[in-house]
Parts: sequence; C-alpha cells; structure tokens
Amino acid sequence: MVHRVFNLLILVFVSVSTYAQNPFIVRPTVVDCVHLRDHPSTDGAILGCLTANTKVLVTDSVPFWRRVELEDSSSGWIAKKFIIPDEGPTSPETDLVLEVHFVDVGQGDGIWIHTPDDGIDGNGEFEGLNIVIDGGLDSSDHNNAMLHYLRDQAHHLAVLDALIVTHPHIDHYRGAEGLTRHFQVEQYIDPGMPVNKAGYNAFIASFSQPDHHVKSTLRGQDILGPLDWGEELEVEILHSWVGTNDGMGSDEGTRINNSSIVIRLRFGDQTFLFMGDAEGKSRTDSPSQPKYAEKVLLEAGADLDATILKIAHHGSETSSTTPFIEAVTPDVVVVQSGRKCYSGRHIPDMSTLERYCDSNADTVFLRTDHGDEAFHDHRSSINGDHVVIRTDGLSLEIEGQQTTCATLPTAAPMPQC
Repeated sequence: MVHRVFNLLILVFVSVSTYAQNPFIVRPTVVDCVHLRDHPSTDGAILGCLTANTKVLVTDSVPFWRRVELEDSSSGWIAKKFIIPDEGPTSPETDLVLEVHFVDVGQGDGIWIHTPDDGIDGNGEFEGLNIVIDGGLDSSDHNNAMLHYLRDQAHHLAVLDALIVTHPHIDHYRGAEGLTRHFQVEQYIDPGMPVNKAGYNAFIASFSQPDHHVKSTLRGQDILGPLDWGEELEVEILHSWVGTNDGMGSDEGTRINNSSIVIRLRFGDQTFLFMGDAEGKSRTDSPSQPKYAEKVLLEAGADLDATILKIAHHGSETSSTTPFIEAVTPDVVVVQSGRKCYSGRHIPDMSTLERYCDSNADTVFLRTDHGDEAFHDHRSSINGDHVVIRTDGLSLEIEGQQTTCATLPTAAPMPQC
C-alpha cells in the first residue's frame, strides 16, 4: 500500500497565554461606532462610542463583555463580538494557516477549528472562522475544559461561527451546552435524532428562550453535503442520522453513536476526517465485515481518504474495521479519550490501534489521554494533553504527545475497571 509522504514537525505543547497581553481593535467591519459602557450590560451608561480599528487593551472579561482601556487611559465595557485581537497586517499569500485543536476534555471529544479566512472579500481581515465540534462532558463553568481552553487560547473570542454536536451523548454535548452561555453561536448543527434524554432535550429547547445566543440551527435529515467555511476549504458532512435507525444497531447507545455527524475537511494537500462516535462493528464482530455507519460510508462510495483521522468512539474496538482503514489510509490518527470505564475497560483498545499499524507501520498516534492511567476519573485526567495541528495546505506542524507503532503497547487490554 502506498502512503503519503508529508513534512511533519512534532512539538511539545506548552500553554502560556493570557488575553491581557494582547492589544485588540474594534472590528474593521463596524459601520458607525460601538458603545463603551460603564458596566457589562446594554443597560449600562454610555461612556463613549468607538469607531472601526480603534485600539484598546483588554483588562477584564465576563460572558459576552470585555473591559477595555483606551490609549488615553479611559476605560469601560464593550461587547465581545465587536473587538478582535490586533495582530498587525497580514498577507493571504503567507498567512493562510488552518489550525485544528483537539482539546483534552478528559473523556469525550472537543475540537476547535480556526480557519484561514472569514470568507468576506475586501474587509482587509484574514481572521478566520471559529468552529467547535463537540464540547466534552462537563457543562459547568468551573469544570468545562473546552470553555477554559477557548478562554486561554482563542483571545476570549466572542462568536462561534458554527457549533456542531456530533450526536446526543453527554461526553459530546454537555460541554457544548456550556459554551452557548458564553459565546454567540451563528449556527448550531446536530443530527436531529429524536432521543429520550431530558438533559439534551432541555438544551435544544433552550434555543427558543428569548435570552438564548444561538442565531440559527441546522438539524435533521437535510444536513448532508457541503458546508461553507470559506473558499479555501472543502468541507462536507458525509454521514448523519437520516430519519431511520435501520441497520444502526439493536440498542439505543449504539444507534445514537451511529447517528454521528462525520465531516471531511480538505485544505490543500491535507485532509481531516472527523468521525464522532460512528462505529463499524460490535466488540465481538470480526473487523473484516463493516456494519453500521462505516458500512454506510463505504457502500455510498464516500471519499474517505485522509491525512489526519480523528478516530471514532475514542478508539473503541467498535470502530475502525479493516476495510474502513484501507479506505482512509491515515498518516496521523488522533485519539480523544479519558479515564472512563466502558463495560469493564478503558479505551482506546490497543487492538483497534494495532489495525492501523497493520495497514501502515508509519502511523503516528496523537492522544489526549497520555498518562491518564494514573488518575481515577475523567475530571482528574484532564491534564493538558492537547493536540494542535497547523497546516498551510502543504506541510503539517503538530504539537502534542505522539506514539508510533514501534512504541505502541501490546494488544493486552488496559487494566480492568
């Protein structure tokens, strides 16, 4: 089998960031001016009006508002959505970089994508779109690892251009629920599968409340197909719930997993495949005969070839059948997992990862569960094992813990739990 040759730089990820170290400007797209207020509310007294490109320094932040200091040392509060980091002049020829952050949220998925451009011609800004796929297990402000990461790494961004929940399991949607309390969401996307889950249904119902921050929703059977994330990218939803559970498993958990939104993102020569928890088999099935979502994708003739694969279902034995791996042929496999017990075992299953090595002995594994065997639960295992992949469409720069096939543990199961 022929595998891609690509430039790969592995770095150790160290997070040292604070929004107060960076100057901001009023968005260049502001037409008239933006009110500066004496406290973080639209009821606050107006202290002034800031025009486009006005420079400010952020000194404090609360949900939806930032306290800013002006060059004349005056200060006040401004809505987050109207200011952006002042990163100086940029060139689309040299600064088109796609960033994909796989956040250590403990058990669960949490992905932040920052695209090269915002798709608006002529605005002089190449600030990019911000998309989040899943949000991890915890919705509370104190424990929401995805929220903390975005605060630290994303300049306290105010707007999520898209928030995608791949399927209604708590280790995917609960953290996303928490994000909607802190960010304006331009578009919310999920499979629209009806489920008898009170927490999830309450989350969706909250969108109809007058104080919600979700601008539009895309749910249900009509979400398959292209997504517009800027002309630099080719993005497509390849799989989701299609209005029936036929062939998707006999129990509710399996059916929900196989309703997962599957997304392919291509930028230049690099392609990402995000699998959610889409499965290909039961734990006892042979990996040679795909079932469930993997079977649907393969029989549909979907273009699955990818450089970087976010492995399905946290690397469970229920994912990654041999025909699926041969269709994807990934060079890099990202595993988002944590310290949660699944039927007496922790995941990923080494047998699953070994199937990728059988296909390509040079596979690089990037994992958010490095060292998690020392912890006892999903919260204590959130220890900063983030994975960041940057690409200009040609080469890859990777920050995070890596494992190769040569250093992969044996197929013996992890300690029983």
